[in-house]
Amino acid sequence: MKAPVIEVRDLDLNEAVRNVSFTVAEGEVYALLGRYGSGKTTLLEILAGLRRPTGGSVRLRGADPYTEGETARPAAVWRDGGLFPGLTVAEIVDTWRRWTLDPLTRDEALRLARLTDLAGVPFERLTAGQKRMLDLALALVGRSDVLFLDEPTAGLDETADREVWSVLLMLAARGVSVVLATRDPREACRADRVGVLDAGRLVTGRDATHLRARLRAA
Repeated sequence: MKAPVIEVRDLDLNEAVRNVSFTVAEGEVYALLGRYGSGKTTLLEILAGLRRPTGGSVRLRGADPYTEGETARPAAVWRDGGLFPGLTVAEIVDTWRRWTLDPLTRDEALRLARLTDLAGVPFERLTAGQKRMLDLALALVGRSDVLFLDEPTAGLDETADREVWSVLLMLAARGVSVVLATRDPREACRADRVGVLDAGRLVTGRDATHLRARLRAA
């Protein structure tokens, strides 16, 4: 059996995250489901290296992301996304590439996020769904094999929602490991596994099949 790509053990950050443990395999989509204030975003920030935990450990492909050399290439997409006034989609990706070691080509990043036909469109003219796809393109520029996403479809219409998930499942099929936070049980059940957070604690973690069955019975 392969070692997990993401391994979280007894993770703590004051009262926001308490004794959280879970693993994510290569190509797996893991959903963190919880209400507002349950600790989802804080936990993602720890995994993405934006906050140091007060206890426990995080391992990405066996390495401590805070103290050891990178063995994984993580990237994050946050709910608020980026703001890029005055630039076209292609110009935004080109700017991101200049800040990135060994980046994907512009064309490949746009293709993966299905933005090829929008390369010359100014940021201000993008729909909410297209802006979210641009966020994904920027996350992928660094050849990311681990993705952290905070409520990736919040505020999107049904068509954009499906498009985002189509890309996420395509990336997972290519071996990218995905952890996403959501308040929506129906979104969580699209994942392979679901962890339910309450007041910073992981109160249950299981295959998403159980959640799907509960939603169908509701």
